[in-house]
Amino acid sequence: MKSHRKLRTYILGYVLILPSMLFLISFTYYPVVRSFVLSLFRQVPGAGQSFIGFGNYAEMFGTELFRQVMWNNLIYSLGSTIPSIILGLIFALLLNGKIRGRGFFRFSFFYPTMIPIAAASMVWIFLFTQSYGLVNKILGILHLPSNIDWLNSTPYAMVAIICVSIWKFAGYYMLLFLSGLQSIDPSYYEAALLEGASTWQKTYKITLPLLSPTTFFIVLMAIINSFQSVDQIYVMTRGGPYNTTNVLLYYIYQYGFVYWDTGTASTASSVLFIILLIITVIYYRGLQHFVSYER
Repeated sequence: MKSHRKLRTYILGYVLILPSMLFLISFTYYPVVRSFVLSLFRQVPGAGQSFIGFGNYAEMFGTELFRQVMWNNLIYSLGSTIPSIILGLIFALLLNGKIRGRGFFRFSFFYPTMIPIAAASMVWIFLFTQSYGLVNKILGILHLPSNIDWLNSTPYAMVAIICVSIWKFAGYYMLLFLSGLQSIDPSYYEAALLEGASTWQKTYKITLPLLSPTTFFIVLMAIINSFQSVDQIYVMTRGGPYNTTNVLLYYIYQYGFVYWDTGTASTASSVLFIILLIITVIYYRGLQHFVSYER
């Protein structure tokens, strides 16, 4: 009787997760497998596909464009994730205390996250316009070079893309850091106050170590987001000038939906999947022991 009840429990559990499993198989696992399969074929115009094994990989890695795209993605990832995380942490530390207008500032910093990145990019195009953009106007007031063609010159185009990403994601990371800060037991700070600890000592010895699980999650998520950014690049620069803002996901879009070269697009998609998988495994195995889950 007990074994039958246990069996029914197992069956019920699998039935309950079946819709989610079907969704994952249809929209996650199958596309990944299909992408790997397509990467082994070359798209021949007018003649369908021909199997070439790993020929697409060898050809793609041998091109100057792909190497430039990977370098661009590295610059974009470092330039957007590090400032976004640091600003998010600073905002969270400042707005976690009891200050006047705290709710207003929290909403103001978080508001860019709620704006679709494509719509926000259209606004930033006007801000970065060479002749009448607000950015150049401010630089002129500060007596700095103010005739910069931000979106059509190197390296300013990548700087503009990075600025938009920082503006977009810093508030979101702030909200996650705030959640982590508010879960820290106040008794730690009370004990530190009795010991005469300074604000910096409390931050360095208590806040940052106990915030490490949140930081661990945010850093990984920020790295993944940096490899998935394409909207602002499509709207603002289309990968230009001269592919200096062309990143891996936009490269996949170009070959998949502009050139209709499914073999190269699938190859790049497989490379993106492998890169993120390796980063995630190394990140978890290498940094997990630095995380303190004691609250």
